Amino acid sequence: MQVPVAIGVMAAAPLPGRCKPELLAAYGAEWVANLYAAMLRDTLDGLNSIDAASYVVFTDDEAKGALERHVPAPWTIATLEGDETGARVEKAFALLLKEAGCAIVAGSDAPSFPIEPLAKALEEMTEAPRAIVAPTEGGTTYLLALNQLLPRVVRDVAWNTPALVDTIRLRAKEAGLPIVELPPWYAVEAPSDVLRLIDEMRVAPERAPRTAQFLVTHA
Repeated sequence: MQVPVAIGVMAAAPLPGRCKPELLAAYGAEWVANLYAAMLRDTLDGLNSIDAASYVVFTDDEAKGALERHVPAPWTIATLEGDETGARVEKAFALLLKEAGCAIVAGSDAPSFPIEPLAKALEEMTEAPRAIVAPTEGGTTYLLALNQLLPRVVRDVAWNTPALVDTIRLRAKEAGLPIVELPPWYAVEAPSDVLRLIDEMRVAPERAPRTAQFLVTHA
């Protein structure tokens, strides 16, 4: 029997200079902030198609106010303390698993990732320990799902580095945790990824409509 799901998305403030700093070498701060806002909204809209007990955007105290107009119902905003990514991710999982038997924590850098493989993997998620890992082509993840919190899998991990997925695979194996892997996708982490996103949105705007609309009018 499929377990109930709770979904969280890690987000930054969609403000100039406060998000996607790795893009600022090639694009203006306001343009980057508007692109990120569109990507975030498409991420939320896509995940909203998954039936869940709760939908939460996780951020820090300073970003909460800036996010409010970008986060539609049924999504809510919760703040996480601390600067270390692994600790924040662990807290996010702990909070979500209080609401449901399976927790999804996603990033907001891959707005066009396909939802169907995730939905199928969730249909097979039971109470037996299992993880769903969605790798990016760069070795990070765009999504991770757990039905029980194993700190060994998420704590003190080199987040946002090319070693992330391999580390999660290794730690899950050591913990005896089966993994289901979703198809690799790309995250918008560098100026070259923006060019790829522009090309993708030209041929498949339905994958991320708000991002596509922004790029059509501002690229």
